[in-house]
Order: sequence, then structure tokens, then C-alpha cells
Amino acid sequence: MVKFLAKGVSFLKRFLTLGFLVLFFVLSLAFEIVDDLGRLVTIDNPPDRVVIASPAITKYLEVLGVSSRIVGVTDWDPYALSNEVEKIGNLVPLNLEKILSLDPDLVLISGGFQEAEVAKLEKFGISTFVMNPNSFEDIYRNLMVAGNLFGVPETGRITATNFRDEVLEIAKDSYNVPQNEKPKVVYVMIAGEVSDIWTCGTGSFVNQAIAYAGGANVGAPYSGNNGWFPVSPEFILNSQPDVILVPYYYEGGQEEAVKMITSYKPFADLPAVKNNRVYPLYDGLTAYANPDFVDLVKTLKELFY
Repeated sequence: MVKFLAKGVSFLKRFLTLGFLVLFFVLSLAFEIVDDLGRLVTIDNPPDRVVIASPAITKYLEVLGVSSRIVGVTDWDPYALSNEVEKIGNLVPLNLEKILSLDPDLVLISGGFQEAEVAKLEKFGISTFVMNPNSFEDIYRNLMVAGNLFGVPETGRITATNFRDEVLEIAKDSYNVPQNEKPKVVYVMIAGEVSDIWTCGTGSFVNQAIAYAGGANVGAPYSGNNGWFPVSPEFILNSQPDVILVPYYYEGGQEEAVKMITSYKPFADLPAVKNNRVYPLYDGLTAYANPDFVDLVKTLKELFY
């Protein structure tokens, strides 16, 4: 009987030891995930120390509740205004020495003009993941990807689903507005003089936001780099927009932004100008394709109707 009990205890010890080993193996198991450059990135464990090399990404960590893991951001990231966090300098070229000093588990970076920085970071053995959202669909997907990346997949799934449903609920209501009753809208981003205008078309998340909010973007038939392209004042005149959206970049800059349009004499007879429908729009809502897209669509809906 004693021998039988001894064997049982011995078996139980081996079983528990094996169980703990399996649990440890599962918890520490590396996983692979594809980033927005199509790279297969191996993640050993959900990162605890993260450097964000692009302000376009920060909001994803905030809404997922993992922003406490951020140890560094660029000088241009609004996150640094209200949080104690190290600044790493410009978006390009990245300050590799500063990033290395922060000992990050992962650096999050955008594509486009930052793409060349990826090879530089990895040359120094810095694990890098690219998030480069440019559309409503990209935002939805990146919320789930970030949830998996940071070990909170359920939070990512729920957050992404709520984001999608909230936007589509507004879009469904806008869809019921007859096309001839939708206001003609143009987004006017002025780079210095009114003669130097950029606007959004197909491929831009701002174009999507205008459509979901019930507007008819006059730039929709056209496209450019990420959906942005230059136009002339004649383009605006020929479009005869009912609504003009113009970005402002600092609190108190709303009046100045609107005045650039309304004081430009060739625009005096545009429906948007005559009917006082030139609206300032905070640049923070249109600069990045992030979860604030919901607020952008809501804001536009209120302006249009």
C-alpha cells in the first residue's frame, strides 16, 4: 500500500512538473504576425516597452488601454503634451542612438516615407512593426492586429467591432439621403497661398469620411498619393461646392483658416461662401487614419445636416 502511494505521489509530481513546463512553453511561445509592409514579424512576447516612431499609431494603443507601455514618441506626437514620456526626435531620420537608449521591446513605425527606416532599425537588432493605415478598413484591421500584438486580442476584437458598427450606423443613415440632396463638399488644404491647394479623393480616408457622413466629395472621381492631389482655384470654382472644409492647426486658428477662403475674391460667389458654409476642421481629425475616424464622421455629419 505504501509502495502504491509512493508511486502515485511520484506520478503526480511528474504530471505537475510536465504541466508547468507546458504552461511555461505556451505562455512564452513566440508568434508571427504580418505587418502593413507584408513582412512576417516574429514576436517573442507581447511588448512591455514600446517606442512609437509615428504619431499616426499612438491612438491605437490608447484606445486598447496599453499606452502605459509607451516609453518614447517623436517630438511631433500630441501624446507627449499630456504624458511624461521620452522624446526621440524627428520621424526621419530616426535617432537610433536615442531609441537604443530606451531599450524597447518593439518600435512601431509607419510606411511611406518612413519605410527606409525599418532596415536601419533592424540592422541594430531593434524589433520593428509597421502600421500604415490609410482607410476605414485599415483602421478596423489594425485595431485587431494591435490587440494581438499586445496580448489583448479580445479587447482588440471588441474595440474594432464597436468602431466598425458605430461608423456603419452613421453611414447607413446617410445612405438613405437622396443623392441630389447631399451637399457637394470639397476639402481645401492650403499650402501657403490659395493658389496652392491640396484636396482628397479616392484612396483617402477623409474622402470615405465625407461619404459616410452624407456628403458628395467633388474630389471623389480623382486620386493621388494616398488619395491626396493638388488642384487649382479653378477646380474649386468649377465644382461650385455647397460646403468647404478647411483645416486649422492650433486652437484659435479657426477664424484665420476660414478667412483665407472667404477673403479670396474669386471665391466670393461660391455657394459655400455665400451661404456661410465654410467650416474649419481640426487637423488632428484629418491628419491620421486612426480610431478618431468615428469623431471625424460624426463632426462632418453635424456640419452637413
